[in-house]
Amino acid sequence: MTHLSKIPTFTIRQARMDDFEAMAPLWRQLDGYHQGRDPRRFPGTEEKSPRSHAYIAEVIHCADQALLVAESCPTIEGQPGKLMGLALVSVKTCPPGPVHPVRVVFEVENLIVDETSRRQGIAKALLGASESWARQNGASEMLLNVYAFNEAARHFYESLGFQPLRIQMVHAL
Repeated sequence: MTHLSKIPTFTIRQARMDDFEAMAPLWRQLDGYHQGRDPRRFPGTEEKSPRSHAYIAEVIHCADQALLVAESCPTIEGQPGKLMGLALVSVKTCPPGPVHPVRVVFEVENLIVDETSRRQGIAKALLGASESWARQNGASEMLLNVYAFNEAARHFYESLGFQPLRIQMVHAL
């Protein structure tokens, strides 16, 4: 019986400033999904780049954040890879409160896979790389927020062992 090893079709790496233009469609997909589901909370914008150059530069150069990208492997013809997804992870220190000590929180702030590249293990790989970055920086747990309307994301995260921690509720005034 012969086992064929699956050739990887993408790699995960730290984002660079020269990825700025290639990230824009991913940010637009992420924002567009949320705008379509909750336009009051996520109003649309006419900006060409959904995230500013300054914002991306700050994220890339901040020691407390990691912006990871999934890039398709270059083709045989020498064509460069295409960005297929991204994840933004941050570390935050929460001050002590009356019932809890100082906490260092690692949080996945954004995770998006291009709609044409889904179901290939990219989100799982990005989340795994995010967890590795968090562990290397002293994390013992990682948090993320997911909107109630995003059932597919909730099921995905639960399938990887994430559990609800609290329920935040809203009432429009």
